[in-house]
Amino acid sequence: MPRASLLPSLVLTSLVPLTGFSQPQAPKPREAVLAALDSHAYDLAKDGRSFLIDEARKSNYFLLGELHGDNEIPDLLHAMWPGLWKNGYRYVAAEISPWTADRLEAQPDGSAPPVEGLWTRKQADDLHSAAERGAHILWGCDMEEIHPEYLIRELAGLNPDNASLKQMDAITKNGYQRSMASKLLALAKTSRPANDTIVNDISLSQCLLATLQIDADRADPAAKMSAQQARELLMKTQFLEHFRAHIHAERADKVLLRFGRNHLHRGFDARGISTLGNFVAEFAISRGKSVFNVGAFGAGGKATLMGETFSMDETQYELTFALLAGEAHHAATVFDLRPLRPLLHAIPQEKRTPLESNLIYWSDAYDALICYKNVTPLSD
Repeated sequence: MPRASLLPSLVLTSLVPLTGFSQPQAPKPREAVLAALDSHAYDLAKDGRSFLIDEARKSNYFLLGELHGDNEIPDLLHAMWPGLWKNGYRYVAAEISPWTADRLEAQPDGSAPPVEGLWTRKQADDLHSAAERGAHILWGCDMEEIHPEYLIRELAGLNPDNASLKQMDAITKNGYQRSMASKLLALAKTSRPANDTIVNDISLSQCLLATLQIDADRADPAAKMSAQQARELLMKTQFLEHFRAHIHAERADKVLLRFGRNHLHRGFDARGISTLGNFVAEFAISRGKSVFNVGAFGAGGKATLMGETFSMDETQYELTFALLAGEAHHAATVFDLRPLRPLLHAIPQEKRTPLESNLIYWSDAYDALICYKNVTPLSD
């Protein structure tokens, strides 16, 4: 399959050359803002981790806007999960399909086809380190971005006499490519399988239809926005399906959400369509619950995803990232952005510098940001 074609939709960071910190620095914001940043910065390896776990304890939904293809986020979750479990977190909603979540979590013996992408089996196994045997923890809340052919194969096996599914299986016998999506979608709409199955709380046939529709739209330059909107809607509806299946009023179970950073903003991100984080924040308010969201960014190093290695120096296209990288005193520094909000919003709009406007964007979007000075490519 053409892995490079998947990269733009999976990697939510700019693929820019690694140049360290040699780029020109933006003018610094007002002293009060800098002082607030300095007094609310933590070493992730020490007091920063305690800060995040304490905020998770006070919240019902902990949203982690991650990097992709790195060791740092899996290592962070490995270190934090015991503390999150202790504080009531029992589920992880993830940027993977329900099918992939099921294979990672429920079939550890290797009997299923191998899966690859944003999660590894080791990461899924980490979730069960404190749980009882057979616990269902991982919620898949996305399309099947990498292996739609496996969903086709499974449905075709359930419906051996279905001519459309048989044809779809034949088309994808050597793997899936996005260029196949429109033809497969037309066949899927006529297949009407007599036998469906629920995988990770979600209908397998419905997950396949949604995947093919989104990929068919992605292949059409005129329909890319509708594809993005449909994917966000799918994430929300699948999250709700999982929620209804597992969260009960008599228990105070909490949920960690792990998605790419662009998905978990409060409000709208710069693209105007990534609203999952805002949806969860408003959903929490409607239930009298609370949310804490933290995003991560790279100030150097590299990441690897689907065989592609790319720079993780994100300081060159976000003024806030460049500022925070310059103020970071640790390999990984957590900045609590909430104290900045009243200071920044007190500056009249016409007097805000570009950096201050960008700081408002990020401090309104995220409660905290983690600056990783050197990101390393995922090794497992």
